[in-house]
Amino acid sequence: MHNRLVIIGRNLYLNQPFMEYIERDLGHLGFLEQITKVPETSSDIVTLLQQQIDTGGNLIVITNKSSFTPVSKLLATMIDDTLILKENMLIPSKSEIYDDNSFLVQFRDCTINVVMAVPGETLPMFLVEHREKEGVIHLFDMDEESAAVLLEPLAKTQEIDTVVTTLTPGWLQVECISKKYGQLGNFLKSVHQLLPKKVIESTNIFAYLIHKLSQAGKTVTFAESCTGGLLAAQLTSEPGSSTIFRGSLVTYSNALKAGWLGVEKETLETFGAVSEQCVDQMLTGAMEIAQADYALAVSGIAGPGGGSRQKPVGTVYIGAKSDTRTIVEELHFEGDRNYIQKQSMLYAYKLLFRVASDDLF
Repeated sequence: MHNRLVIIGRNLYLNQPFMEYIERDLGHLGFLEQITKVPETSSDIVTLLQQQIDTGGNLIVITNKSSFTPVSKLLATMIDDTLILKENMLIPSKSEIYDDNSFLVQFRDCTINVVMAVPGETLPMFLVEHREKEGVIHLFDMDEESAAVLLEPLAKTQEIDTVVTTLTPGWLQVECISKKYGQLGNFLKSVHQLLPKKVIESTNIFAYLIHKLSQAGKTVTFAESCTGGLLAAQLTSEPGSSTIFRGSLVTYSNALKAGWLGVEKETLETFGAVSEQCVDQMLTGAMEIAQADYALAVSGIAGPGGGSRQKPVGTVYIGAKSDTRTIVEELHFEGDRNYIQKQSMLYAYKLLFRVASDDLF
């Protein structure tokens, strides 16, 4: 089923943190195939809503305070309905379900949920439901071509559509969508049997990580340089992270790499901060300080400056460590500074899934 989002109101879509909040709160719907933003004063709202309704599927319309009632009135006119007063809201009389500042109406093949949102306040309840079988799997240590060879025969047999994207080298996210007579459960079961130590089914991989390490009673710590705290920010954005997260050290300067993490002066002088040797010692120092079961460390050149012929922009050393295993890899990412940082952050977590495989798979 199509899941689309229309935002009406400049003060909503220009507020990036609030927009991210909206998308997180709509996570139960799975994939949003389209997000459309329009000013509340636009003359195109009527045409836009009519096109969206004609498309069918799930349509979520989020308005600001000033446009909620006008949009409700417009929608009632479009579906040949009248407005009634419910819960201090003027909403179409055909609304099947309603809650504070949110109502749901069905028209032909379209389920429409109109919600009034106010930045700085908790979002009203979204009433539209996920009515299609969908799932998300994560494949590790595999490229898209290999994944296609393995998944396509299974997907065809079970009538499943798949969309594959590479989050970072060796980590694929696969959207699995059941067709009318698809067997999503059988497909996922077959994938798990085929790739038992390479696949995880989860719509929120970081919530999954927290749950599994919590179950195992394990903890993790980070030592970051070029990622500037992204690993810690990603993990602590999830509820329950305090059960597994011991803390993180962001050591941008060599002085702090040496003073806080115990990286040897000789290592920094001989190999540099962006090196396998430095990251290896960052891992050891972080584990010792935090007394954690697992450690991740990152040091690199995110750009746009700072690169050299030997170590160009995008060169990043990333490591993961447990009591029994240490991995440090040299990566060469492309893109702007933020993209390099985020790929590095994801790759570090990919290595965590490798060194903690007994706890996570």
